[in-house]
Formats: sequence, C-alpha cells, structure tokens
Amino acid sequence: MIAAMKTDVDILIAGGGLNGPTLALALADAGLSVAVVDPRPADARASDDFDGRAYALAVASQRLLKALGLWSGLADKSQPILQVKASQGLPGQGAAPFFLHFDSAEIEEGPVGFMLEDRFLYRALLDAMSGRVTHMPGIAVTGHHVEASHVTVDLSDGRQMTARALIGADGRNSSVAQRAGIKRQGWDYGQTALVAAIDHAEPHHGIAQQYFMATGPLAILPLPGNRSSVVWSETNDNARAIAALDDDEFLKVLRPRFGDYLGAISLAGARFSYPLSLSLAETYAAPRIALVGAPPMACIRWLVRA
Repeated sequence: MIAAMKTDVDILIAGGGLNGPTLALALADAGLSVAVVDPRPADARASDDFDGRAYALAVASQRLLKALGLWSGLADKSQPILQVKASQGLPGQGAAPFFLHFDSAEIEEGPVGFMLEDRFLYRALLDAMSGRVTHMPGIAVTGHHVEASHVTVDLSDGRQMTARALIGADGRNSSVAQRAGIKRQGWDYGQTALVAAIDHAEPHHGIAQQYFMATGPLAILPLPGNRSSVVWSETNDNARAIAALDDDEFLKVLRPRFGDYLGAISLAGARFSYPLSLSLAETYAAPRIALVGAPPMACIRWLVRA
C-alpha cells in the first residue's frame, strides 16, 4: 500500500477551452479540489459582441450544463433545434425535394438539440468556476513528472504544482499526451470547413438544414432571431480560394448553394476556416494521466486512488 501524499489539488486540468472547465465543474461538484491551467488570458473571449462562433449542443450536453447549474442562465440565449432536414444539395437549386426529416414533435425529450453562441457559453463557464475551481489564466503546463502517488506539474511561470491526477484538455496536439507517450492515429479529409453567421429575411422556424454537395456538406443551423450559423465544407483548394474572397464575393458564391428559402441573406460577424481531419488517441489514460474525450469519470476513479 502506497501512502497518500498531500497534494496541492486533487485534479489539475491543462487546457481552458470548453472541455476543461466543464469537467472541472463536474469534478468540483463531486467533492474534488480542481485547478484549471489555461494558457489564454481571462478575457480572451469575453467580448459582448457577436462574432459568429456558435455550437450545436446535443440534448446530453444540455443536460450536463443543467446538472452543473449553468443552463438556467443560458436557456434564453439558446435556439432550440426543433427539426433537422438532410438532403442532397445542388448549386443554384438549394435542397432537393426529398430529404431525411427528424422532428422534435415525435420524441418526448423536447428539442433535438440547441444552438448556443460561444460568447455566452464560455463566459458562463468562467463565471461558474469562480469559488468552485482554481482558474489560472495566462499560464501553461510545460512539463510533468509522474510518481507513484501523485504527479508534479511544471508551469510556465516557474512554479510547480502537485496533483493526484493530471487531465489533458489541451486539444488534438495535446502536450500532456505527447509527454505521456500517448500516440495518435488519424487522417486528413482533404477538406476545410468555412464557418460564418448570416442574417436572413425569413424565419428559420428552428429548422437545421444539411445539404450534401459533391465537394462537401453545407449545414445551416438556426440561431436566435433571423440568424443562422453556416458550416460549409469544401475541398482544401476550393476553401482556400473562397476564404480569400471579400465578403460580397463570398456571398455570391454561397447564395447559389444556400438556396432562397430564408430570403435575402447577409453576413453577420466574422468568417472562420478550419481544416478537417480525424485524430484519435490510441489510449485515453496513462498512470496518473487522463485525456478529455474518454468517459472521464471512469478514468479518474482509478487515477486518484491513493
């Protein structure tokens, strides 16, 4: 039996995006002491201005936010997804007349999902961590050393912290995973997602549309009001050329694919592009280490046993 060592915290989480703070709150509510080390400054995404970034939340994610006490403050800022329609799409014609249809009226759970802007979700997580989780913005994890009963973590400000377990919530190129010798497998899809928000003249009625084009899918996801989020996947070469266009030219290329069911459209907020690839860790746990992406509580149960 290895004697337990007193540590600074039970769990130290490297990464302060969405996964790290969400997991931190759940662990804190379970009675563990938790610190989140976040390389970004605290106000990195604190603007009140709409910038076009939003997330499609499955019902399970909404239930998690509710269990953490966050959903009551987010519900009126979200857009319920009441229907999903998926069809073939052709430039200049919009959606084909035949489509797959998922309707929330046919299930007992309510909406099939929710759209929520990044600015609201991220701030809610930051606010919720206050008093429940030690948040350390502007600091990065630069190294760690695993011992029998704990892990010692090196920080970019020269300090060290000890924890019973270290969680890597630091993305697909996780430095925590690399130092733990966890390898990844995957491949590049040869596509890039062009992401933007649009204002439109006609209401969306809470319907999410997905058109499957020859060069990649186009998703039109409802946001509050007459506004939608567009996630448009194209081949890398096409996406690179489209991303380089100014806003007016971008809309000229988008409109024939989009169709006219929402009336006149205009850009709202910034445009983003994200290369699409698959990256899977070969394992989600090592001694005293876990990665967010596996069922985290199952890993942490054995990681923190003294």
